[in-house]
Formats: sequence, structure tokens, C-alpha cells
Amino acid sequence: MSNSAAERIHAMISAARSTAKGELDMHEVYVKALVRCGIGREEAAELLASNDQDPVARILHFAGESHNFAVLAVEEALAAA
Repeated sequence: MSNSAAERIHAMISAARSTAKGELDMHEVYVKALVRCGIGREEAAELLASNDQDPVARILHFAGESHNFAVLAVEEALAAA
């Protein structure tokens, strides 16, 4: 996993949480980002339900070598939230 991409994603999430007018549905944000990275919505929800791994690590895993794509997927999911 790219530490810099993970750090960027965690920073984006922290910033979004601090500026959100209401509570962010982070489960939905993670599902949308995983779907954008190429897996089905149901599979994404199942992966997130097994809390054994950081959701950001899962997003980076499914984005493959394109960690900038993972950052973009999270950015888009946060914007839609």
C-alpha cells in the first residue's frame, strides 16, 4: 500500500468530517469508493462488514497500481455525501 496515498485519503476524510454540516455516512462513502474501484456494491458492503482491515487499505488494494485513482474515488464519494 502506498503510505502517501493512504495518508492523503485519511487527511481528506478527516477534513470532510470536520467541515460536514451533519454526520457523514462513512460506510456509504467507502462503499461508493470501492464501487468506483471496480467491485460490486454488495461485495463492497460485505468487505466493509468484516472489520478486520482499514477501509482505506481495501480501497487502495482494489485500485491496484493506480493510487491516484483511489484518491479520486474517495474524493468523489466524499463530494457525493
